[in-house]
Amino acid sequence: MGLCREEYWFWYCSLYRVEPAIRNRLRENMGSPEVVYGASRELIEKILEPFYYKGVVERIWNELVKSKKVEEIQKNLAYMKQLGIRLVTADEQEFPKKLFVLPDCPSGLFVKGRLPEEENPAVAIVGSRNCSYYGRNTAETLGEILAGAGVQVVSGLARGIDAAGHKGAVVAGGATFGVLGCGVDLVYPQENRWIYEKVEEAGGLISEYPPGTRPNPWHFPARNRIISGLSDCIVVVEAGAKSGSLITASLALEQGKDIWAVPGRMGDFLSVGTNRLIRDGAMPLTDPEEILEGWNFKRKKLRIYKKTKLSLDKNVEKVYSCLDSDPKSEEQLCVESGIGSGILAACLVDLEMEGLAVQPFRHYYAAKRDKGE
Repeated sequence: MGLCREEYWFWYCSLYRVEPAIRNRLRENMGSPEVVYGASRELIEKILEPFYYKGVVERIWNELVKSKKVEEIQKNLAYMKQLGIRLVTADEQEFPKKLFVLPDCPSGLFVKGRLPEEENPAVAIVGSRNCSYYGRNTAETLGEILAGAGVQVVSGLARGIDAAGHKGAVVAGGATFGVLGCGVDLVYPQENRWIYEKVEEAGGLISEYPPGTRPNPWHFPARNRIISGLSDCIVVVEAGAKSGSLITASLALEQGKDIWAVPGRMGDFLSVGTNRLIRDGAMPLTDPEEILEGWNFKRKKLRIYKKTKLSLDKNVEKVYSCLDSDPKSEEQLCVESGIGSGILAACLVDLEMEGLAVQPFRHYYAAKRDKGE
């Protein structure tokens, strides 16, 4: 029993154990997934053996053979549709044109929601999973300002910087898109379920992996090429020396994209990667306006609290002057301000109510955004 066009494409795009470059070579030589499905071993070998070792060709043939299970293909396709997931194939008009420059362009994308709009600019916000409060706050602010100005925010829905960038875009009511290293029906990590659902509503969830695919570690470096491919420029907020976001930046550089990096403090392990990027030629990002200027976009005015315009109690003013972007403990604030713990607690409550301070961790406080200094 044969398959219909949709089923052949679903089968072909589900062959994630066959490298995208190899799939592309097969389709370019044979014309369609249907022809690849029915191809003989001799034809597969003839196309691949000039470029790949015999052992690789043998593995590819075995993958093709064991995947040709008609009932399973139809069952999985029905499951995908039931979840509201679409497959946008590389031969369709909707497929992102920006991805065609990739030598290992995916054969198709599984989408829950929608794809980024080609005519509107997109920025990838990436960085460390184990970020600092400062990094998380910076990424969220970037996402909010860029999305609020009409720029699409792309990231990988990982914990840390990725989630913060998405959150900022959602808060601004803008468009944001998450590229996953697993099927779009799976939430990974589980702690990001809240943002997963919001991103689907605000834009879309995207993956080259079929529904049900587990988040294997080797999937994430591969998905980074799609993050950079969908974006016009990349912003790295915090990155250690071996951060995966540096892979995204490297891929973006190969694709001719602009790389921005948020400068960090010398000696801070989360700043090693970003500072090294700047040393090697990335543009230092000190204000989201620098990105917007390139597109002649205007940022929406955010509520910025100016210290000079506030009428604060003398003790509250003193405590406020001790706060900055790094969280400080109540004990540290007592020492720096010279104010007793009882009065300090009341001052911190006042600052939180005024929107001037935030408590990122229990009994630790930081200034909320720009202090207007």
